[in-house]
Amino acid sequence: MLKITDPIIEVRGVCKRVADAAGELTILDGIDLTVRAGSSLAIVGASGSGKSTLLGLLAGLDSATSGTVRLLGRALGELDEDERAALRNGAVGFVFQSFQLMPHLSALENVMLPLELQGGVSTRDAAARARALLAQVGLGERTGHYPKLLSGGEQQRVALARAFVTHPAILFADEPTGSLDAANGRAVIDLMFELNRTQRSTLVLVTHDPELARRCETTVTLEAGRLAASPRIARGGGGA
Repeated sequence: MLKITDPIIEVRGVCKRVADAAGELTILDGIDLTVRAGSSLAIVGASGSGKSTLLGLLAGLDSATSGTVRLLGRALGELDEDERAALRNGAVGFVFQSFQLMPHLSALENVMLPLELQGGVSTRDAAARARALLAQVGLGERTGHYPKLLSGGEQQRVALARAFVTHPAILFADEPTGSLDAANGRAVIDLMFELNRTQRSTLVLVTHDPELARRCETTVTLEAGRLAASPRIARGGGGA
């Protein structure tokens, strides 16, 4: 069982290799990383440096070639796909650059979906929690709208509400502002850190956005699949 003092994510000697036309390509090489509960971490680096691959390994969406990834106290390499999915269920939230909303579901239904998949929550309670979060992100009047009727910024706010509706222990975000203009990007950043603060979730994100990275307590830089220098420790938390 995970103790309150234990890392929520612990990575030791992780490598990721894939076969290619030349034989084998190393995407990540010897990654060591520790993430404490309630903290915020930005993973930065050039395109192709391995950022999204690392995020996928941390979240248990992919498997390392070698090394160990522990998520919520469990060694992901010892779990099969169903066990990893069960570990993530309710405890992990995701926000992606492409929003990944269900086009045939309304904003309210999209936010309710993780609760329905998790089980143990009545439809009435799930709807109430979803409505409250949509109101918190400024979409209280848009609950019945389908994604195609929402702007990019509004869709990402729905995605944020969906990610936080289960009160996850960890939120993983992959370029969450990459598809947004500057004004909407800043609004989404503010909302993400506000929800992170109020729900006390751990935040791990990949970004090219220096403003977003600066808001995190710690920043690590990937260069050609390796962690570059010592992590930058911010003076404050997820505030200004």
